[in-house]
Amino acid sequence: MRKTDQSKKRRGLFWLLWPLMIIACTLILNVIINRSFEVTYYRLFSEKLSSDIRIALLTDLHQTVYGEKNSELLDEIRGQSPDLILIAGDSINRRSPDLDYIIDLCRELTDIAPVYYGLGNHENEVIYGDDLNIEMLEKRADELPLDKEDLSPLIEDDRLLTELGKMGVHVLQNQAEEVDINGDRLLIGGISTNESSFWPYSGNFVTGFAEADDSFFKLLISHRPEPVMRYIPDYDIDLVVSGHNHGGQVRIPGIGGLFSPDEGFFPEYDGGYYRTHKLRMIVSRGLGNHSLFPRVFNRPELVIIDIN
Repeated sequence: MRKTDQSKKRRGLFWLLWPLMIIACTLILNVIINRSFEVTYYRLFSEKLSSDIRIALLTDLHQTVYGEKNSELLDEIRGQSPDLILIAGDSINRRSPDLDYIIDLCRELTDIAPVYYGLGNHENEVIYGDDLNIEMLEKRADELPLDKEDLSPLIEDDRLLTELGKMGVHVLQNQAEEVDINGDRLLIGGISTNESSFWPYSGNFVTGFAEADDSFFKLLISHRPEPVMRYIPDYDIDLVVSGHNHGGQVRIPGIGGLFSPDEGFFPEYDGGYYRTHKLRMIVSRGLGNHSLFPRVFNRPELVIIDIN
């Protein structure tokens, strides 16, 4: 009887522990997988462009390092030979920002191709002292003579902007710049407001951006995808690139991402290609993580976009 009782206890303990062992092994495996990244390719067509353009898109690095001084990431980007490099925000962490990290990375990137940088909420908190939400902006507007879409009076720490500017990085905050790539004209804009502050503090800029000369290929960097798809799905913008949602953090096979801070459970814009009316959007799952909870079945990605 004692042996039988002991066998039953062992079997009961086994059935109790094996799910925990599977979960632990899965998490360990994903931690290992997340030390590297994959390359995801998208191919688009536009009648506005007469030649091929290749774009490298980096989002949500959160100070993640691939190889010594990001050598693995930089080697991959060089090997892809992009005509243009876009950074769609959250390269640093708001609570322990390492400005040297992104400055050193951008110094190398500018030797590969022109770099256009749209800020994310983590950069906003470092530069402005908080994310660009409606409560913060309205409070500060009462204190400062603030033109609603010129956010420069709000800057509390300009070190990142100054250093990126010195090395030729084009930082876009409610701004757009014309660029010639292989003889084709592009208009690249950037915004980083969230849904609550989109209209008061970015809406007029985006409307003007969409109404600009239609001979330009109009490319908008918006760290968050939700304001774009909620408010301007029928605007005349050729491509929007976004990140922010980290692929939903946990990817459920056949279903998609599990959670994002802005959309909650099962976010619609967790990563991939989206099209509605005139607007096309590519959302990257990102290259890093700032949460204690690891990415699961959600390998970091470098996005390469080939147009034409």
